[in-house]
Formats: sequence, structure tokens, C-alpha cells
Amino acid sequence: MPTQPYKRNLKNLLINPRYQLRYVFWLTSSGFALVALNGVIAYSFIKENYLTLVDLSPMTDEAKTQLYSELKQLVIALGGLSVLFLVVISIMGIMMSHRTAGPMYHFKRVFEEIKSGNRKQRVRLRPKDEFQDVAKSFNEMMDHLQNPS
Repeated sequence: MPTQPYKRNLKNLLINPRYQLRYVFWLTSSGFALVALNGVIAYSFIKENYLTLVDLSPMTDEAKTQLYSELKQLVIALGGLSVLFLVVISIMGIMMSHRTAGPMYHFKRVFEEIKSGNRKQRVRLRPKDEFQDVAKSFNEMMDHLQNPS
């Protein structure tokens, strides 16, 4: 009987939604603040230079309109890229927080098993998960408590 491949969905990624969404919120908020600050500073300098160079230059009104139109396109393009940047940062935040929330969830389950009497339970994490050293130390401690020598 063929087995179906494991598929990730949002429920699997949000193991501890409170922690993970708070992590992503602060990460994205910081990114938004930086994007907004950079945008305001860049736009103010560009706008000031445009006012000085374009309005005072001896070009036709049609050429000036074209330059202002290109400035507007540049601002829209940078805004779009900034939004894309924030979306990518948010997705990366969820993925990174998953690598910490997953092991913590597994630790909690193992602790509950041991508390209920199953002293042979051990922590087994995925290879890319964080806290490998903590899991190894915990398992060594449990092995020592099982077989003190």
C-alpha cells in the first residue's frame, strides 16, 4: 500500500501560534519601520533635488511632466519591492520560529511522558531543528538516571 507524502500546511508550521506570531510581528514591525524610514529619507532627498533641478531647468513642461512621472514610477516600484521584502521576512520568520517552537513542543511532550511514568522516553529532534545540544544533554541525563554507574 503506497503511503502519501507528508505535506506541510499552516497548522503544521504554527506549532505554538502565540510565540511564533509574536516573533513574526516584531520581526515584520522592525522591517516595516526600517522600510518606512528609508523611504521617507530617500523620497525627501529625491523630491528636493527634483524641485531644484527640474523646476529651475530650462526644459519644456512636457519633459518636466515626464521626469515627475518617472519619479512616481520609481516610488511605486520601491514601495512594491518593500512590501515583497516584508512578506519574505514574515515567511522566513515563521520558518525560523518553527525550528524553535517544534523542539520546545517535543520537549514538553517528552516531559509529560516521563512525568506520567514512562522513564524510557527520549527527545528525538529533526536534524535541522535547534536545541540539538540540549536534547543530547537531556537524553544523556536520562540514561544516567536509568543506569547510574
